[in-house]
Amino acid sequence: QESKQCRPLASWKPRHLFTLDHGCIHLQPATNPSAPSIIHPTTIIIAMPQWVSSIFLSLFVLLQAAATAVSAFSLSSAPSLLPSTYTIHEVPIDQSSQDNKQSTTSIGERIKNGESIIQIEDLVTPDECKYIIEDVLRHDAEPTTLEKPGLVRLPTRAAAERASAANIPCAAPLSADIDNLLHVILKRTASVMTEQIPSISEVLFDGESVCRLLDSEQLKFSSREPAINIYTPGGEFLAHKDAQAITVLIPLSCPEQFQGGGTSFWSQDSRGHRVEDPTIILKPSAGTAMLFGGCVTHAGVSVEEGTRVVFVASFSCATEESPVILEHRDIYGDSM
Repeated sequence: QESKQCRPLASWKPRHLFTLDHGCIHLQPATNPSAPSIIHPTTIIIAMPQWVSSIFLSLFVLLQAAATAVSAFSLSSAPSLLPSTYTIHEVPIDQSSQDNKQSTTSIGERIKNGESIIQIEDLVTPDECKYIIEDVLRHDAEPTTLEKPGLVRLPTRAAAERASAANIPCAAPLSADIDNLLHVILKRTASVMTEQIPSISEVLFDGESVCRLLDSEQLKFSSREPAINIYTPGGEFLAHKDAQAITVLIPLSCPEQFQGGGTSFWSQDSRGHRVEDPTIILKPSAGTAMLFGGCVTHAGVSVEEGTRVVFVASFSCATEESPVILEHRDIYGDSM
């Protein structure tokens, strides 16, 4: 604010300048504060006399020390975010009709055609699984009006924002810590896809790196995903197709922690889930990622006892048009 009573800035002879830029505080020596500078429109400059500068400088140092201590504590109490060792296996959905397709087609083509599921074992560490489960169960999340008894879907913060913009009922989003950890896990999965299974990028994402698409926010996700699904007794996810390029499904609970459960799959030759039993049911160990194509009919098997927690993210390249197929809608009624 300009005022005749304001003291000229040049006569203050400040020792330091504090700049506030997008919520961040920066401290810099005021070597020549009267000299013109080019400042971003969102930047605020605070110039002050020497005695005020000394006080602010002391506070600034104390705040930096406190922030360092908090950061060190957080890093020591949280699980390691470094990529774990892993192994990759291909599981044909129809075990009885294996032929020479694996020698003539790529993994990406077999995923796209709904012929195979890729398992990445030990992608998520036991500590990470435990850390996520303890956090999501501690908050005792309330289901929305769209959810059936025994199942709660907790979206990431970005997924919750998209659902709110589309007026889709949504549970409260995950905590910031879990949200960040799930992004790390998703990026780790994308790295494996890009580096170890390049045909996924070539066939399902028009040759674009999945890592690059994720980093540049050029992936579109199914409604309210990425998310954590929590199954308690009676909880199930009815048979459906995701109609996206690929789905990443990672059980975080050990199979010994619940009865029933697992993920059922139907082959492309099946007459449908209303007529035939699933072709295969998988209950991999905790931290094992399952990758499969959007044309695969699958379901979350009802949990009889215990609690089952899974991470799910179905996505395509943002430039692609995903079909809205009525019979592919999930139990929430969300179009894919």
